[in-house]
Amino acid sequence: MSSVQRIFLDTTIQIERVTATRTRQAEIEHALSGAQVLTSTYVLGEYLRTLVQDALVLYNLVRTTEQLFDVETRMAQLLNKRSASRCLLLWASLHRSGIYERAKLLRTLRVYIDYGLVNRFMAGIDELLNATACGLAQEQPVAHGETYQLRTQCTRRVVECELAERLVEQHALIRTLADGLQNHSEAALARIANLCSQILADPHVARGRNCTWYLGDLVIALEMPVDAQLYTTNHRHFAPICDLLGKQLYYPT
Repeated sequence: MSSVQRIFLDTTIQIERVTATRTRQAEIEHALSGAQVLTSTYVLGEYLRTLVQDALVLYNLVRTTEQLFDVETRMAQLLNKRSASRCLLLWASLHRSGIYERAKLLRTLRVYIDYGLVNRFMAGIDELLNATACGLAQEQPVAHGETYQLRTQCTRRVVECELAERLVEQHALIRTLADGLQNHSEAALARIANLCSQILADPHVARGRNCTWYLGDLVIALEMPVDAQLYTTNHRHFAPICDLLGKQLYYPT
């Protein structure tokens, strides 16, 4: 009797489950059919500070833009182009659902922000890992007057996760990554190698901005169980990391 396949969802796939075309969403659900589906609180923290935060941005754009046909222009003018792209994907998702009027847009976005997007994140998840005990995963958007606020950044000075402790336990793997990614042609991977070298000397370096800005791929690859496969759209970064760790990516057939 064959064992059930275990598939770990990273943040890119979790976002696509909400914002991709209906055809792509159906492909993802088909790829997960019959598998044991895992993700983590660390991935949830990334999801909150990206897609949920972008829903807050879009809510404010819809609320404050005089003419709705200018919302897309204002999205394009956002300084954070990744945020602008996700806002546009959310905007398209709303329109696919036949929602065009300002009042209905705002009402639907409030549902997204209050609970809808997190419910979509958890839909179909069989196991939510909590290896890092990520504090940001516990954050919730808070209404302030006509808008919302969501804390999306932690600091090294305030300990609110167990990331450093987990990295100490995986000292040998951190060394493998520090050596294996050193001078990598991909700048993001070379930066991870440099941070791994620093973490070997002081694991607390991983907390705060380094964790949320630079080490996400490392953390996800390390926390994924060895008997699972990683489902991601970011093969460029994850393939070299997982190769060094002896872990596998998931390629739907």
